[in-house]
Amino acid sequence: MNPQRTLPANAQLHRRKHERLDLRMSAEVRTARTSFTATTRDLSEGGAGLNSDRPLEEGEEITLGLFLVLDEIEADVPPLWVKARVVWASETDSNGYAAGVRFEVISDEQRAWLRQVVGQMGRGNKS
Repeated sequence: MNPQRTLPANAQLHRRKHERLDLRMSAEVRTARTSFTATTRDLSEGGAGLNSDRPLEEGEEITLGLFLVLDEIEADVPPLWVKARVVWASETDSNGYAAGVRFEVISDEQRAWLRQVVGQMGRGNKS
């Protein structure tokens, strides 16, 4: 069992509109007080799960940059920057932090970027 997949009880209360796929991407998180790197644990057209070494607060508004990484090299594709809100946040068993974010303001162009990435990477990650 992967200890980082443990979700807080309140995470189950939030219904998702889009299927999330288990996708790892590099991410930059910008809050009102700081910025830091994170990794996605899953991704959909409506939001993402994040793992990081810094905590986020439930309800906090963030700007999230998603960077496409192929074969452990950042792709020559501009990152997606999107406004998001932290729906849930918790500490993980491995002394890190996890959070679920919902994309708040997203354009049709941004949604198309997500749809393409989720489609391409989702096919590559299926076992």
